[in-house]
Amino acid sequence: MCGICGIFNMQSGEPVSPRLIEQMTHLIAHRGPDDSGSYVDGPTGLGFARLSIIDLSGGHQPMSNENGDIWVVFNGEIWNYKTLRQELLEKGHQFRTHSDTETIVHAYEEYGVECVARLHGMFSFAIWDGPRQRLLLARDKAGKKPLYYTQVDGDLLFASEIKSLLCHPGVKRAASTQAMADFLSVRYVPAPATLFENIYKILPGHWLLCEHGQLRQESYWDFTFGKTEERPIAAYLQGIRQHIHRAVEERMMADVPVGAMLSGGVDSSIITGLMSQLTQQKVQTFSVGFDHPDYSELPYARLVSEHFGTEHHELVVQSSDMTQYWPILTWHRDEPVSEPSDLGVYLISKLARQHVKVVLSGEGGDELFAGYPKYVVDWLARYYHILPTSVRDQIIQPLLERLPYRMRKLKTAARNLSQPAPQRWMNWFGIFNGPLKEHLLTRETQMSIDLDASREFRRWLTHNPQRDGLSSMLYLDTKIWLPDNLLMKGDKMTMAASLEARIPLLDYQLIEYAASIPSHLKTRSFQAKYLLKRAYADFLPETILTRKKMGFNVPTGIWFREGQRSIITQLLLSERVRERGYFNDAFIAQMLRDHLEGKTNYQAQLFTLASLELWFRIFIDTPRLEIPHGSVEDLLAEDRSTVPSL
Repeated sequence: MCGICGIFNMQSGEPVSPRLIEQMTHLIAHRGPDDSGSYVDGPTGLGFARLSIIDLSGGHQPMSNENGDIWVVFNGEIWNYKTLRQELLEKGHQFRTHSDTETIVHAYEEYGVECVARLHGMFSFAIWDGPRQRLLLARDKAGKKPLYYTQVDGDLLFASEIKSLLCHPGVKRAASTQAMADFLSVRYVPAPATLFENIYKILPGHWLLCEHGQLRQESYWDFTFGKTEERPIAAYLQGIRQHIHRAVEERMMADVPVGAMLSGGVDSSIITGLMSQLTQQKVQTFSVGFDHPDYSELPYARLVSEHFGTEHHELVVQSSDMTQYWPILTWHRDEPVSEPSDLGVYLISKLARQHVKVVLSGEGGDELFAGYPKYVVDWLARYYHILPTSVRDQIIQPLLERLPYRMRKLKTAARNLSQPAPQRWMNWFGIFNGPLKEHLLTRETQMSIDLDASREFRRWLTHNPQRDGLSSMLYLDTKIWLPDNLLMKGDKMTMAASLEARIPLLDYQLIEYAASIPSHLKTRSFQAKYLLKRAYADFLPETILTRKKMGFNVPTGIWFREGQRSIITQLLLSERVRERGYFNDAFIAQMLRDHLEGKTNYQAQLFTLASLELWFRIFIDTPRLEIPHGSVEDLLAEDRSTVPSL
């Protein structure tokens, strides 16, 4: 796992500054503290920071072919590199190392741009083709590894993290108002946009070719929920087990110790159990909990650890950790911390890095096998929309609005059911949508943007229609929610600790297989993740299979009312926020007052707004781009603006 960056002055033709490549690489050195390297040749420069995992002595990058005219910088792992290597050896290619990186160079020599589709792994990479004077950028199928790019007067820059791009003097640090509004809606910025104006993500399963002064981006992989053939349920269960076993075994490939992130949920427990079967040594497992027992999954993780005999490590996150680490989390995210669970992932990654260099993680099971409650509830929408409009608007909705606060989840679910798809699907994980968003944004802000953040959801479904509502939800979550939020969190927080995270459940063959399973089997008997749980019913403890889904919840709502009360107030009601001109100050103050007095729970909304404000202060307001070394209190101490009392 590594960090990559580079410049191709395809428009100006000016020589690339070696010093600038060095600066860009330095800003992502946490992604690869073991080694670094660069290659500069006229208008092209490549930078690399290495975390050594495979072929520890022979994987130095940038790496070239035998002739030294094709160069690569590569972040990730290629699981099928040995098979590809043998295939390329038989075609006459000569190898100098045993690294998977060199396989990419020779695959490009042999197959050109089409080589990307042959790679089975998690990756982002750049290939400079000197003879053709072209640059190829590519990102893995599921979007596990990030890759950003921007243009300065027609010249191209790319990097694993945005901060690397920002050190170029021609890149302006400016917020995109539209992206900010989308972030407020869904807690992340849907690709290809980022929160920075004119900085973009390469889409998962896509490559970007820079040649003859032009950029061309194309998809090399997608999947679809097409027609299915009914098979005995036993056949599907066997297929699931076979794919997951293979995926876990492939991802244990390393020349360094490998551990597991263990939450005590079904997905991470399956992975931990399979790892225990595939190694002779005790698996190192790592779990995080919180200082409020209702938010802690540690007892479940301990149960799984005891069941499979792992060497277990755990930590408990305190309220003070949030204020201490929030700025550094923002720095590593490059964008606002979308969820407070980033804190837990970051701290447990730092702990894990003391014992291992690689961990396997359980993301993807919910999106492949319908694990979220929304997948079970959403089928009611088809019946809700059959009702006459008068019944829905004049009877049902008024009754729902009168429900007490303790029934807020039911109220939220019912509101979502009333929305048309795909806006309904977007709103399941939404923060500021509908009236809440309209109350928050000033009239001037609303006039400058598209308020409907579901346009990217519609675009994906227009490009690739799915067979039914559940399939559409699963497809959208796999194409947007996962790569733009969960996988981004996993990559940025683990790499901040110089730790590589691998995700077996997002193996592309497993994704394709899960898409072939009939929808009615995935939420059978109103159970989320029905098939996956049944496939491992004789493998996991009964308590793990039947426990209520918690997710990675953090007690920020409680923290805001207790030790962080003054901090959240100062962040949201300062003069800086008012001067930005995006939000209605009175509405924010009312939300904050209602939350602190316990009248309602706006913890997600308040955290989102506070994270956005911290991002502005770290990336936009400061004259110099530099890593924050203090806590939230230290940042606020520099702010002399007054804060109105609630």
